[in-house]
Amino acid sequence: MDNHPQFPMVKLKMLSDKKRRCPFVSPDGCTIYEDRPGACRIYPLGRAATKPDAQKGIREKFFIVNEEHCLGFKEDRDWTIREWLTNEGVDEYTTMNDQWLEIVTSQKTLGPGKDLHQKIQMFFMASYNLDKFREFIFKSRFFERFEVESGLKNKLASDDVELMKFAFNWLRFSLFGEKTIQIKNEPSPGDATNP
Repeated sequence: MDNHPQFPMVKLKMLSDKKRRCPFVSPDGCTIYEDRPGACRIYPLGRAATKPDAQKGIREKFFIVNEEHCLGFKEDRDWTIREWLTNEGVDEYTTMNDQWLEIVTSQKTLGPGKDLHQKIQMFFMASYNLDKFREFIFKSRFFERFEVESGLKNKLASDDVELMKFAFNWLRFSLFGEKTIQIKNEPSPGDATNP
């Protein structure tokens, strides 16, 4: 794990051989090809993304990583960045990564130190262990305490993408106090009955 100013960051541990190879690469290629992360999908492109403090949205730049072992440079075809990203199925990964970036680069405080350890544990679970996060919301009193539409609740039981989006909303709520999730019996913001 790498330490971020507020949050723990997880890194993939490479093999300890001379080339520091990825543990998922075998002589036959990538063993997790269908589920490979965004950084692997866009290779040999690299993406640098930042979230300027007062700006809405993410600023991104792309660059080429030209390495000898990449045989794609010997091909006859030219690609635009957009063509490459579409071909490699990167858009959904980028959308999710950008939502997560908004959380980890937030300038908002996590609040009093007495709750800090619990918030860091919640961040770790919701960011890196979706199975545990799903168990947390379904096997606790979560749905008794928070408003979640039944259609969304059904999706959260089996759809990892929906669960991850919900986890991001939960983190914004539980870490920063944003109104991304509503507590039951609490008036909605802008509710006409709200005095």
